[in-house]
Amino acid sequence: MERVQLLIPIEPNEFWQQLKAIVEEAVSQKSVASPGNNHVERPLLKAKEVCEIFQISKPTIYDWLKKGKLNSVKIQSRRFFRWKDVEGFIESNKESVFSGQPLLPNTRKSLK
Repeated sequence: MERVQLLIPIEPNEFWQQLKAIVEEAVSQKSVASPGNNHVERPLLKAKEVCEIFQISKPTIYDWLKKGKLNSVKIQSRRFFRWKDVEGFIESNKESVFSGQPLLPNTRKSLK
């Protein structure tokens, strides 16, 4: 087996120990900083992810866009949603969410 020589001024064992400690620290900081979500690292969300957050369909998301209730960013042909915009939408509609009222008024016409 051929030995690989590293071009750094420390012993290989010390290098690998330091690297392992750095990776472990980074992983532990990530799990403490954002338990359960990765919105800090990925501030742009896909429509599918926003649908999962609100438990709604894509047509509803696009209806909210059309009505100006939610903002998005278009990059080339894809549409993304800023986490801060989604969070702001949640904050501005907390009363509706907790009272059981719909986030937007029902626009469907009655079948009567």
